[in-house]
Amino acid sequence: MLGEKNDHNFLNTLEKIIVDRIKNPSNNSYVSNLFEKGIDKIAQKLGEEATEVIIASKNENKKEVIYESADLLFHFLLLLQKKNLRFKDVVDELEQRNN
Repeated sequence: MLGEKNDHNFLNTLEKIIVDRIKNPSNNSYVSNLFEKGIDKIAQKLGEEATEVIIASKNENKKEVIYESADLLFHFLLLLQKKNLRFKDVVDELEQRNN
């Protein structure tokens, strides 16, 4: 809703964490490892998470929907980084569509 707390602030923080793990890769970093596998693996994981959100939404457990949605959003942010895009680019597009 308009006027509520700016909820995408944490998404900006998460995006910065993802960028840091890409720039400073580590063998034990999920982000580093998946990013290194390339766009096909990232897109595959995003698709899997989207499917899990769809399945969870058919159940009565709201926590499951939230959990799977968080996974989906995380992998979406990773895909954007692989395409040299930022979450802000998507938000800007949504704002343009609303004008």
